[in-house]
Amino acid sequence: MDDQEKIYIESEDDGFYEKPNLKKLLRVLVFMLGKESYCVDIRQIKEVVKMPETTRVPNVPSFVLGAANFRGEIISVLDMHYFFGVEPQGKPRDVRVLVTDIAGGPVGFWVDCVKDTVEIDEDEVQSPLATLKGNLAISTRGQVAYGEDILVFLDLEKILLCDEMRHLRKGE
Repeated sequence: MDDQEKIYIESEDDGFYEKPNLKKLLRVLVFMLGKESYCVDIRQIKEVVKMPETTRVPNVPSFVLGAANFRGEIISVLDMHYFFGVEPQGKPRDVRVLVTDIAGGPVGFWVDCVKDTVEIDEDEVQSPLATLKGNLAISTRGQVAYGEDILVFLDLEKILLCDEMRHLRKGE
């Protein structure tokens, strides 16, 4: 065999190897508040349920809709619209409660409707807009384009740690 028939492959030659696609996909729950689309990391959600019957609790802020029996456990149901200054738009049959326990005990968030669970590329999540104010600025991880929508990517843990919630826990 002469030298012209030999094929030399150098170990440093990357041209022969395909690099795996290293996209980090996040599964998010997409929901509506008013006319806007929002999403949260699915790992922050314990369960999505129809709006349970709630009992109004006296002397609590207006964002606390009441207490509900969630499989034998009493949970607070909070109005997520309040935190972002959004008017409810949902039809009663579409209203859902997102139950989470990321900040300790379970808490429910009232949303207008749940649309879907989807996967998004973590690298496509853009930094929060500089024009965001208040709770939305504090609790937004960013935004991401998904089809025709722009999803506001929220962090439920940050919502549960906002000033209003801190005052509620202290009894103020």
